[in-house]
Amino acid sequence: MEREEPNEAPSDYEIKILQELSKSGNGHGSKLNKWFKNVQMPFEKAADFLKQMPHLDAIKEKTFALIQEQLEGFKVDPHLFDQVVDRYRDRGYKQIAQPEDISSLHLEDIDPLVKDICQKYQSLVSTEGENTSALSLHSMPKDIVALVNLNRKAVSEYAAHYGFDISIERERLFALNILEYAATNSRTAREHVMKRLIDQTKQMTGEGQVTLSKAAFLSMFSTLSSSISIKLLKAKVGEGFPVHGAVIGSGFNAYFTKEVCSAAQFFYKQRFLAKKYGSHVIEFEDLKYLSEGKGK
Repeated sequence: MEREEPNEAPSDYEIKILQELSKSGNGHGSKLNKWFKNVQMPFEKAADFLKQMPHLDAIKEKTFALIQEQLEGFKVDPHLFDQVVDRYRDRGYKQIAQPEDISSLHLEDIDPLVKDICQKYQSLVSTEGENTSALSLHSMPKDIVALVNLNRKAVSEYAAHYGFDISIERERLFALNILEYAATNSRTAREHVMKRLIDQTKQMTGEGQVTLSKAAFLSMFSTLSSSISIKLLKAKVGEGFPVHGAVIGSGFNAYFTKEVCSAAQFFYKQRFLAKKYGSHVIEFEDLKYLSEGKGK
């Protein structure tokens, strides 16, 4: 028997999630920020080291070129949406025949299917970490590309489960903003990226969507790719500096992947709710009204 079709109003669960999103917005990413704080000295040393490092410009340019090449050639697994649709149908949602149908569900229908995604990618990054050799500055560009490649797949999987296709240009930029958010350790900078993501969510909701020119897309794409590559290069250099006599090792990869998963789920929940009920719901001004309305 098919599951009950959702109502037009947010469910109690969704109202609760909206309240949680509202409360956690400013403090989102605190775990990664704490990790950065704990290893602040190595990263300060890394920053100084980067400034003095021979052939720095060449390494930075190589990192940027490899990441940009990878992201430009990025293609979503053509079977990803089929697999996601099959997962929903296996759980009894027979009305889901294509990605567009996912918006007919409620968040409480989706969340159980995404809870294992982070564990999957953390296991993969841990396996890669075990096979990573000692710090080599000249091999870092390839190491960073591998980390970005793994995490863009994670973002794609989250997006697909919430009904979004990041092969579309605007969706690719949204996904890159999530990667930049996860790579940023400054609270002020994170708040800036978060505002950008929320603004994009509003712009991509409803009929008033603005068409993005090819030139604008390429400019934004290049800027984001450069920002991600520089931030991750700094973080990877920081891995090689000792903390209380021990090397950080592959710790950043694991924390970065966890933060990407957390950010992807956070922002795609917002996207899903804004698409389903209108962008006003993520302004959080109507929560009291919605909650009271459910009790009538």
